[in-house]
Amino acid sequence: MGQKDSLNLSKRIRVLIILIVFAIGTFGFYYLGDDWTLLEAFYMTIITITTVGYGEVKPLSPAGEIFTIFFIILGLSTAAILATQLAGEFIENNFKSIFGANKMKKKIAKLQNHYIVCGFGDIGSSISESLKEASIPFIVIENDEKIAEYAIMEQYLVVKGKATYDSTLKEAGIDKAKGLVICLGDDSLNMYVSLAARELNPDLLILVRGYKAGGEKRMIRAGANSVIYPLKLGGQQMAQLIIEEYAKTNKASHLEITTSGIMGYSLKMYKHYKDESIPITEIAQSTNAQSIVKLRRKDGTEMVNPSMEEMLNKGDNILLLVKEESEEDLAVKEKDSVENLYRIYPWDESYSIGISSIDEEHKKLLALINRFLKSIHTQDEKELIISTFDNLVDYTGVHFANEESFMEKHKYPGLKDHKKEHRELTRQVMELNKNRDYIFTDSIADFLISWFTNHVLTTDKKYAAFIAEKEGMR
Repeated sequence: MGQKDSLNLSKRIRVLIILIVFAIGTFGFYYLGDDWTLLEAFYMTIITITTVGYGEVKPLSPAGEIFTIFFIILGLSTAAILATQLAGEFIENNFKSIFGANKMKKKIAKLQNHYIVCGFGDIGSSISESLKEASIPFIVIENDEKIAEYAIMEQYLVVKGKATYDSTLKEAGIDKAKGLVICLGDDSLNMYVSLAARELNPDLLILVRGYKAGGEKRMIRAGANSVIYPLKLGGQQMAQLIIEEYAKTNKASHLEITTSGIMGYSLKMYKHYKDESIPITEIAQSTNAQSIVKLRRKDGTEMVNPSMEEMLNKGDNILLLVKEESEEDLAVKEKDSVENLYRIYPWDESYSIGISSIDEEHKKLLALINRFLKSIHTQDEKELIISTFDNLVDYTGVHFANEESFMEKHKYPGLKDHKKEHRELTRQVMELNKNRDYIFTDSIADFLISWFTNHVLTTDKKYAAFIAEKEGMR
């Protein structure tokens, strides 16, 4: 039970006790009095409890006098108990207020890499609720006393004061904060806070709620990273840049956000497929990531806001907040990438295993991989991505079947292990799209090329060498 519910229950109990005392007095005088009306009995109850001394409404019988004596004692005792309780609550609440404020200040002082929400209106409260559910540390700045108290009742860390004051921002730990969400009631106030916050913390991620369309350029010049219009996106989406995927697993079905951004930013998933471990900073640099939202290890353990020096192992996932490139940069990059795509993963004679029919199949398989990667990289229509991926999967199955028939024909002793490897490779490829949504991580190229080269250069060359030796002995 929260503090607010406890206070409401206490008030209801007090009201109930008062009503019971009045009911006892009213019905007592009504039944013991001689032809008393309910109004007269209620009036007698009032003057008895308040001890105003107006005298009896009508003469009392001995039984009525005895009842009056006990009722006076009951009324005074009840009043004394209620007064004591009210005084105790008043003292306790003031003590809790002072003690709670000091305790909250200590918690705020210890926070690092947290987020600050300026304004606890409809949007600010929605964002705060989402951040709380995602277990992301944050502080609310609110100037209105009543609204601030409500935020405290919701168990949020709150700094009371104007967000436009440097002292308030400093009290909220702006110098140690990871990000700032500004959702005050006016564009000019939001711009002022953005400017002040950027001066106090140049590395801060600043998200601003916009009111009037067309003001985002001024906001960004004032220091904001992104401007969001809740009427278009909704309050929940304003928090998306910070908390999307926190309460979710890193399954592919949750990666649709990688295809679109909000005001220049988007969330992207990276999965590490290589055997060699690498620091997160390498991925951050190559993807233009502004921050690392979450690291999910292969065993399921998670780390929020991991260090850039944290090592990525095979099978690990990271969620990145990425600054999107301008249309001009994307056009140049796309042109270069498309022109160089087949040059990046060309057929190399080192891939040849000396069996012409199998080499031709390997060439076609590599071409299908390149075609699939091209469709993803150039962000083709989803139908084309679906088609190229399904063709790749289908042909892989055909190729594996042909290889196995070829090895069986030549009585290759490693056929059983080779089949096992084929099944495992097929499983890994199918795992890339296990939810059938055809949304893939940026690092899929590493996996596919590694998968192709390792299988051809090691496993396939083994059976090719066996067959060549066998043919040579004839």
